[in-house]
Amino acid sequence: MVSNYSLNNIGNTLLSRGLLTQEQIKVIVKCQEHSNLLFGQLAVNLGFLKENALIKILSDMYLIDAIDLEFTYVNREILSLLDYETASSCRAIPFSLKGDHVHIAISDPGNLRAVDAVRARLRNRQVKFFLAKESEISRFLEIMKCSLESLEQDPLFLLNKIIFNAVEKKASDVHFEPHENFLRVRLRIDGILQVLQTVDLESWMRIRSKLKLMANLNITENRRPQSGHTRISIAGKTIDLRISTHPGIHGENFVTRIFDLADGVRPLSQLGFSKEDYTWLKTAISRASGIFIIVGPTGSGKTTTLYSLLKEINSCAVNIMTLEDPVEYQINGVKQLDLRDEGILSFSDGVRSILRQDPDVMLIGEIRDEVTAATAIRASLTGRLVLATLHASTPLEGLRRLVDLGLKPADFIPSLVGIFSQRLVRRLDHGEYQGRFPIVEYIYFSKQMRKDILRREDITTCKVDKSFSISATAAVENGLTDLEEIKRVMGDAYL
Repeated sequence: MVSNYSLNNIGNTLLSRGLLTQEQIKVIVKCQEHSNLLFGQLAVNLGFLKENALIKILSDMYLIDAIDLEFTYVNREILSLLDYETASSCRAIPFSLKGDHVHIAISDPGNLRAVDAVRARLRNRQVKFFLAKESEISRFLEIMKCSLESLEQDPLFLLNKIIFNAVEKKASDVHFEPHENFLRVRLRIDGILQVLQTVDLESWMRIRSKLKLMANLNITENRRPQSGHTRISIAGKTIDLRISTHPGIHGENFVTRIFDLADGVRPLSQLGFSKEDYTWLKTAISRASGIFIIVGPTGSGKTTTLYSLLKEINSCAVNIMTLEDPVEYQINGVKQLDLRDEGILSFSDGVRSILRQDPDVMLIGEIRDEVTAATAIRASLTGRLVLATLHASTPLEGLRRLVDLGLKPADFIPSLVGIFSQRLVRRLDHGEYQGRFPIVEYIYFSKQMRKDILRREDITTCKVDKSFSISATAAVENGLTDLEEIKRVMGDAYL
């Protein structure tokens, strides 16, 4: 237990910060006469205080880093470093082991007896303590009650393990696919789906509910597609999860896209573009006004490229604003708006709203309809550079898509800077695939080209500056990848 001085100190701190009242403190002290719970935990249990607020106070008071254990996967060997009796009495959980250094999560860093007891049990190792929520410590203690053989059958523990493995393997997506008698879990790594494991359907029911709760989805709805997102902390990293569901004959299929925010936004020079393609992109975004569009399927890396382009443009002299659904990566100095968080109904409404903020550069997450397209084009005609994505496969299909949305070439050609598309292919390194890089196709709309298109009123006369075929052939000839990988990603049509 924490000393009376510490308890009073915690109470006084909570009082001084306006988190508790004198009356609430009296109630907590009275309850302590009949409970062995700590002062702060009683405040949480009584509904006087949020557990996150308590963690922040304790972290400041004891100068100890806090750790979020909700999505932390701890394997059996690490968890067994402390026996259950010691872990339970000290309210402490081992969660990481690197060499002879053990990281311990503890709910009461002021309990010196508990700290000394843990150090004594791990006397041959270097121990570092982290502050964790009592509720999360309790969850791991319940897991430790299970036999080691049944430990990884706990559904929520299993979900943590799946997400942890996906992050460790740098997977872009996790697929939860129910079959008649089991659930199959697959990871997409470097564009390839790989089976991770199977899960029994009873466990899947609990995992499915947890995923829906995380993403604020309707738990009772299983006949219509849903999508949502959440942000979690796992393995010391901040991870953004975009969760989508779709009904199937054996139940809902879930796909969870993973964005490791710890990676941040990489410079354009580090995305693997050839010198020629890098120079083309730099030239395209050097325009003071106009609209630059990136097209391509999901998973082709277009969002990563867009963010890197923003990073290239970003400076104190430029007002950059984005409209996204959701915001995937945060960029210092850029004003980013999340469509859902801001309560904006559509991209077109959002564009009209942020135009009042006098932006020099705008990023529009996706052009989905005629109104959004027309609004974005009008913005680009008023001295602003607009970057956007569009649902199309190639630059020429992007042009046709704009026409399909109800626009005439005379509406968008005058402000069109360029249309860019890319695909990610696996890189060959000493005979093995290691990572990915982009092959590209693009059109730059020079002043003369725009005049020619408007004179003929025919977008089919456009020719690409560089085709996928040329880009792919160069990549193979330079030994960056092989023909088999190009065929896998692009098919035979582009060769």
